[in-house]
Amino acid sequence: MTTYSTAAAKNNVLTILLGGFFLMQGCTPKQPAETANTTSATDFMYQYSIIDALLAGVFDGNLTLGQLKTKGDFGIGTFNRVDGELIVDQGTVYKVSADGSIHEMPDTDSTSIAFVKFFKADSTYTIKGTTTLDQLEKDLMAALPANELYAIRMKGDFPKLTARAPGAAKKPYPSLKDHLAKEQYLFNLTNTRGVVIGFLLPGYLAKVNVPGFHFHYLTDDHKAGGHIFDFTTNNLTVEIDKIQGYSVELNTNADFDKVSLDKDRQEELKKIE
Repeated sequence: MTTYSTAAAKNNVLTILLGGFFLMQGCTPKQPAETANTTSATDFMYQYSIIDALLAGVFDGNLTLGQLKTKGDFGIGTFNRVDGELIVDQGTVYKVSADGSIHEMPDTDSTSIAFVKFFKADSTYTIKGTTTLDQLEKDLMAALPANELYAIRMKGDFPKLTARAPGAAKKPYPSLKDHLAKEQYLFNLTNTRGVVIGFLLPGYLAKVNVPGFHFHYLTDDHKAGGHIFDFTTNNLTVEIDKIQGYSVELNTNADFDKVSLDKDRQEELKKIE
């Protein structure tokens, strides 16, 4: 009799579900090179601070980017003062600034909130033909078990993509919603090629993280990017890394202990995401 580990069984289910969906879409699936029989620490997501603290105006943190990179080589977040969008791709940390410029950031800089893991795809699929972010998200939601966590990396061509980056806040800090109302800068990008970095997380993580999809974008030439609102793509490779669990380190800045986190801020989150 053949037996399977829990991790291997879950990966097989993921492959079957996604393989069925993408084959129906006329897409080409690629199996992972190997399936792990045990769960390692790299299968876990690390998170610094919580989303409700950021929503409430806790815009500073003490975690350096050098420390963050020991926790993962893939992820998203922001910087102190909400000064731009943070992207970690293949171990390098990038900032998308409010003027749209991209910068590689030094290890000495700090973050007020970030979510990272060591990315290793369980399944890879290539989508040929035109699709939108909205349609892609609906298709993935239908194909993936709703209670699981996923890191998603997508690379391809984007005829149209809308992104944003915030400008730095000044003390006393307002709520994130009020800050973005004045310091959010939109970028309508056309005919770019790049990478989408992000996560799909279940609803039960609300107040701690962003439920649903949360994506940031970086062009291959490192000249544009940001927090994604929408896109159209006509050639996309999708890599999915199922997350076995996650750890949360509370924000170590003194402001975290002073803020009230009792308020339900889900409506605020929906308006800015």
